[in-house]
Amino acid sequence: MMQVNKRSDMAKKVEIGSWRDLPPMNISMGTMLHNLTGSWRFIKPIYLDKVPACQNTCPCGNDIEAWIKLIQRKEIRDAYLYIKREEPFPAILGRVCFRFCEEACNRSGLDESIRIRELERFVGDMGISKGIYPQVPDYHGKSLGVIGSGPAGMSVAYFARLLGFRVTIFEALDVMGGILRVGIPAYRLPRSIVEAEFELLKNMGITLRPGTRVGQDISLEQCCREFDYIFVGAGAHKSRRLGIEGEDASPYVMTGLELLKRVALGQTPTLGNHVTVVGGGNTAIDAARTAIRLGAQEVTVLYRRTETEMPAHPEEVEEAREEGVNFHFLAAPDKIELDEGGRIQRLICCEMELGPPDESGRRAPVKKPDSHFQMNTDTLITALGEIPWFEPLQTFTKVKHGPLQTDHKLFVTQPLPGKAKVYAGGDLIDIPHTVAHALASGKRAAIAMDCDRRGINFREVESKISIGDGVALSFSKYMDLPPLNPVRQDLHQVVNRDRIVYDYFEEASPVQLHIRPPAQRKMDFEPYVSTLTQEEAGQECERCIHCGRCTECDNCLIFCPDISILPNGEDSFGYRFDYDYCKGCGICFTECPRHAISMVDEDVDIEEA
Repeated sequence: MMQVNKRSDMAKKVEIGSWRDLPPMNISMGTMLHNLTGSWRFIKPIYLDKVPACQNTCPCGNDIEAWIKLIQRKEIRDAYLYIKREEPFPAILGRVCFRFCEEACNRSGLDESIRIRELERFVGDMGISKGIYPQVPDYHGKSLGVIGSGPAGMSVAYFARLLGFRVTIFEALDVMGGILRVGIPAYRLPRSIVEAEFELLKNMGITLRPGTRVGQDISLEQCCREFDYIFVGAGAHKSRRLGIEGEDASPYVMTGLELLKRVALGQTPTLGNHVTVVGGGNTAIDAARTAIRLGAQEVTVLYRRTETEMPAHPEEVEEAREEGVNFHFLAAPDKIELDEGGRIQRLICCEMELGPPDESGRRAPVKKPDSHFQMNTDTLITALGEIPWFEPLQTFTKVKHGPLQTDHKLFVTQPLPGKAKVYAGGDLIDIPHTVAHALASGKRAAIAMDCDRRGINFREVESKISIGDGVALSFSKYMDLPPLNPVRQDLHQVVNRDRIVYDYFEEASPVQLHIRPPAQRKMDFEPYVSTLTQEEAGQECERCIHCGRCTECDNCLIFCPDISILPNGEDSFGYRFDYDYCKGCGICFTECPRHAISMVDEDVDIEEA
């Protein structure tokens, strides 16, 4: 029985005993599917893979999210090959990169960044242990001569071979690797890793010519006649000078690069008990930590600015402190007093103070008046930075100091002899002097050469394959390789922290690294950080947010009020929109945890969005 009560003056009692007592009414026995509510829409959602913040800051444009997803699936071989689409030497960068990606990682908006570098090292080591390298095409008839086997030379050789060039690498030293081999200590980058990478390059059909100095064993003119293209990646191996009295008169004054090179080639320099290192960059820190390992009892880094202005990576500085390196800031050497045998009697220094900013943007150090003091030291190591220098090329170009002049393609703009078109990269040009940036320059030059070979406008290609708002280029996009997920991609939209819905993620600490104690690791040149195990790598990958990429979390499907989001099917990835009924309310867009959905104008072509 149903009773309806109204106001007292209009009270009426209605009793319904069965359906027969219901008054006549119209009832539809069909559905409302004929009402296409999508016609109300003026904006619509689309699934669109975007650029995660980590990839945007990687100089190489490494598609980090994609290969992390492959590690989660335990498809390590595929993860290795996927990394090598954009960054060919993960076992190297997984040890020496300065973690630009981790600094930008959106996970830090919740707790701590993903250990991307350690994951890259894990995958790189697995790939090397199994001798994996990508399939290479047949030669197309054009040749490339690479001068210098450092990271830039390795990179251009790798990508050029994938593009069908016949490649030869010339290296002045008897060992391949350039700065990777003789400028980075073995405790950071084991020699075996560099050697293994060159073995894989050789397996790809790249010719290696160590012990061949261009300009001496073979002329630059001959190279320009024999090859269609030349890439110069000779690096910056000329050290800056102190310019003070006594600097050139003692064997106990040496550059940081000289020390690192001698140790890398198997020599054991005698440094004495007290060592002073002048400089604040990564070479200075490497030299100081190397001196500790060679038995020096007291090592002091002398830097003319404060620690805040030091260009060395903070992680390296902290580890040096742990190993016993001392730091003396706002001080600089002024004179070296020697005895008759060339030994250092006294190092005369002066205190500094910071004045107005100089051309680097940092406050310039200025000598304090009447502030001299003495330091006792057995060996003085100078690490003031390196100057780009390749004598044969700079003789032709008449560039005596500083980086080579190149255009946006890294083509050397000064005229050179022979038929070859000459490109340059790495520390020889005006880019940040890091391994990652050198690798990126090699990839850019390889693509530019291939565009030149094919008669294609590089500028137009560059606009289509540039990643995010940086300068990295997508080699996989240039080669038209399929992405991991068959979803439309936009290489220019970057997903930063303000686009992540953190409410859908739980806090989780990163895996703990296995690091040898400082007292043990400073006794030798063995690596002191262990590579992650597969279990640890999998655990760390679970922390990835997968910014800008659909993970089939079902949020959009669950929240859609019109049931207009449908799965693509068991054999297909992701979802699709039923635009007949999608009203464009944007709830799916708002609740997507990773910003994998975009809202676009109704008149935007779905296939071109």
